[in-house]
Amino acid sequence: ESFNRLIDYKKRMPSLVSSTFNTFSTQEMQQSHGGVGGSYAGGTLPLSMDTRTGRGKQNVTKERRDIAVDVREFRAKLPSVLHQGGMRIAPATLIVGDYILSDVHCVERKSISDFYQSMDNSSRLKEQAEKMAKYYKIPILLLEFDPDKTFQLQNANDLGGEIRKNSITSKLCILATAFPMLRILWSRSPHETLKVFKKLKRNHQEVDVDKAIEIGTNDAMDELLGGGPGGCYNEDDDEGDGANEAAVQMLLRLPGVTSHNARNIMKECDTIAELAEMSREKLKLLAGQKAGQKLFTFFRQPFSG
Repeated sequence: ESFNRLIDYKKRMPSLVSSTFNTFSTQEMQQSHGGVGGSYAGGTLPLSMDTRTGRGKQNVTKERRDIAVDVREFRAKLPSVLHQGGMRIAPATLIVGDYILSDVHCVERKSISDFYQSMDNSSRLKEQAEKMAKYYKIPILLLEFDPDKTFQLQNANDLGGEIRKNSITSKLCILATAFPMLRILWSRSPHETLKVFKKLKRNHQEVDVDKAIEIGTNDAMDELLGGGPGGCYNEDDDEGDGANEAAVQMLLRLPGVTSHNARNIMKECDTIAELAEMSREKLKLLAGQKAGQKLFTFFRQPFSG
């Protein structure tokens, strides 16, 4: 009786199903789909996966997220926007650049007010551009505008056809001519900068934070150890004894210390220990108001909360 029911059921089976499986064997289907045993839902979903060869994995491009950010930039809004946008921020004391996106991208960020001040002291901006061009393949000057203000560097009525000494656009042209490798980016707001950074990081390796920190250290030390009239030492200093390079390098790593205020510190202090014992007022006088406060807090803050 069971055999009779089976025979009767087979007679009533749809011919389409049997003809389909007669036409395509399971092995043929796997070969035709590159190891995937058929599909359903219009061919968008596989019936089976060959996980031994990794074909079940989706080919998703990994988003580049790491950015080295100079600690002095945390007074601006951009680091917070980058973090909220999914970027991994690595705070660091950078000698060259404000934001390191990859091993080839170095960004010096300027708000429009900062940019005008930098142009008044053009030697400082030229020095920054020169260092970026020396160590990075793609040096970038980022001009970040205030989203609540007009997106223009200068009023159109003030533009002229000639190079003028006091014109901000003329100074920018001179800077671009002096450093042809320098890329100048314009951003309406920090959120627009986030989009630009994400695009720049595509197809590039993640930034090496340790390497970014080391870049420019030797130049800063050479500058401090007497490489010119602005240094602390000259040919008559120490008579070949040399300076304590390890101490100088440690000094440059302290919060708030730059190659500029480090000169004043080294003129007044013989050791790091002497610097650590100075009063708040003395540190502010040597390093500046904000840098002096950072140093004072750093030397007296306990390791744990």
